[in-house]
Amino acid sequence: VGALDPRDEAISAAEAEEGKTIRRYESMAELCADPQVEAVFIATPAHLHLAQGWEAARAGKALFIEKPLGHDLKECRKLVEYCEANNIPHGHGFSVPLKPLWVEVKRLLDTGLLGQIVSVAVSSMSTGGYYFPPDNWRFKKDKNPGGQLFQCGIHKIDMIRRLLGEGTWHAGFVRRDITSAETDDGYVLMGEFGSVPVTFHSHYVAAYRHTMEIYGTEGDIFVTEFPDKLEYKKTDFTGGVEPVLDWTGKIPDLDPCGCAMRDFAAAVRERRQPLMNGRDGLRALELIFEAIRISK
Repeated sequence: VGALDPRDEAISAAEAEEGKTIRRYESMAELCADPQVEAVFIATPAHLHLAQGWEAARAGKALFIEKPLGHDLKECRKLVEYCEANNIPHGHGFSVPLKPLWVEVKRLLDTGLLGQIVSVAVSSMSTGGYYFPPDNWRFKKDKNPGGQLFQCGIHKIDMIRRLLGEGTWHAGFVRRDITSAETDDGYVLMGEFGSVPVTFHSHYVAAYRHTMEIYGTEGDIFVTEFPDKLEYKKTDFTGGVEPVLDWTGKIPDLDPCGCAMRDFAAAVRERRQPLMNGRDGLRALELIFEAIRISK
């Protein structure tokens, strides 16, 4: 229907992609007052999510907020509860579980292929701590609490929950001595999810890497994103050296974003919570603030 963006060229690019004219709104108030608008997608910097989400919700519009939900945990909880209590569909940008790679990982775990899960090691790294300009919102501690943990690590926290079950962090260590930025440089966390010990490295100052290693009594799975790669190692009980098999070719051909958006559209019409919902976004955010609180 329309868009609100500080860069007019962004809307022009969207018009070229859509092949039609898009209305240019001057404010969130004008956008939310338009009776043609059924749902509002919020893909702004994280510290703006809550204020804009509240405007949409109070206008009775369905909303979809990109990850992370927001920078204030109490206010995020209030917004999610308001949407649920008032039957307002609240989508959230956790599309990673619908990626073909993770769909296949979940399927393999559900088959019991690995036997009993012994431990899981996770990483979410980028060098953003070196190249973001000083005035960028990602460098402001009150707008990006936890740095990489808040911005991208939240996807892996969500995946840990979905694959293993609910859990908590028991210990953590935070680095703030690598850059001069307000934002934390990196975290090392140890927790327990679904009775499985988990270690998590999330740094803003290390080479780009997003991985998960799942170790079981009968085999291991190694997952790498960007580019996606899936590897498997079967446990050899005779003491031999097990080969690592490349199972990337087993990743199914799916359309995760299309599936997610079709479900959200259906949720808007049916006035229900979508598959990717604000409640999951809130739970992942709770685990981030818990990690910040316990880390030394």
